[in-house]
Amino acid sequence: MNLQVSFRNTRARDEVKRRAEVLFGKLERFLDASTDSTLEIAREHGAFVVEITVHAHGEVYQTSEEDEDLRTALDRTFHTAETTLRRAKEKRVDRWQDGPPKQDGFVPVGDDEDDDDDA
Repeated sequence: MNLQVSFRNTRARDEVKRRAEVLFGKLERFLDASTDSTLEIAREHGAFVVEITVHAHGEVYQTSEEDEDLRTALDRTFHTAETTLRRAKEKRVDRWQDGPPKQDGFVPVGDDEDDDDDA
């Protein structure tokens, strides 16, 4: 797994990169080794905008959060991404585990057949 961190309109700080890598590590259980991800941290109009884009399982998952505090925006972004990826994995796993629709073996009886017995 690969996380590329980029900064726009703000200074690149090592502690932010380390924090992002720790948070990204929590997403590993939802992703495979071939996953590419980008994290963009920008400062716009006095607030930090954190956006993560994950390319996994043929899909693109993108999450963005904005806050005046960088740590809060970073935490919220990864929390939202975790929720999104968890739901996507649950749907993917459930679809394959359910298999084809099961038939219960019962045949519905129409109302016409009951009328024939009375005649």
